[in-house]
Amino acid sequence: METSSPFASDLLAGRKALVTGGGTGLGRAIATGLAMAGAEVVLGARRAEILEPAAQEISEATGATVGFDLVDIRNVDTVTALAERHGDVSILVNNAGGQFPQKARDFSANGWRSVVDLNLNGTWNMTQAFGNRMLDADGGSICQIVATVGRGIPGIAHSASARAGVIELTKTLAFEWGPKVRLNCVAPGQFRTEAYDNTYEEGVGSGFDQQPLPMLGEVDDIANSVTFLVSPAARFVTGETLYVDGGLIHQGPMSALPDGGYPERNEPSPGR
Repeated sequence: METSSPFASDLLAGRKALVTGGGTGLGRAIATGLAMAGAEVVLGARRAEILEPAAQEISEATGATVGFDLVDIRNVDTVTALAERHGDVSILVNNAGGQFPQKARDFSANGWRSVVDLNLNGTWNMTQAFGNRMLDADGGSICQIVATVGRGIPGIAHSASARAGVIELTKTLAFEWGPKVRLNCVAPGQFRTEAYDNTYEEGVGSGFDQQPLPMLGEVDDIANSVTFLVSPAARFVTGETLYVDGGLIHQGPMSALPDGGYPERNEPSPGR
């Protein structure tokens, strides 16, 4: 596991960071980036068999103190217990989330609720539990990993709605909790990770060459963006969403469905 960073190795020295979903993919890259910048890092998720080797490998690669702890972000009791065990966290990265692609007309009630509960309510549970402790202590920084929302994403209406909610939540809390706690979002574009490959059918996002930067992102691009936002270098930045997407928000394929998301064009009723 090779590591490199554009940041000073003591940029986040003396700070403790918690990254949910930190055992794989973007979360693991973010945790590695924070560790390389000098933070003590805790990985949080539901499965110890993923977290334990990830924590050990990140620690060996960076020389930082990296631990792990179990949490189900949808369960307020486990979130509260996690916050009690790690009350000195001053950097929180809410990376855990997920969705399944499906046409909106086919969503079940449970399917909709499960995705919104994970991506919106789970993020809120973590934000409130750790944000309150930051407010009562010396402050801190919270970074939400969302999605490139703003143009609509056919195929994941549930997740797009939840992520947009997180962005508005972040803006609102930036007012309520400033200046002690800064909150920002990072919105990734297309990054080829194991979770991406396991979620979407082949061909989804294949038109990324239409975007201004016609390439897939590297996970380090997200790690570097998060490290910047939670660091003193961004001390005057709050309530913002940083799109790390090669310009996808402006031009490029947004559908999570392999057919583009428009298999049936509904004709308007007469007189409408």
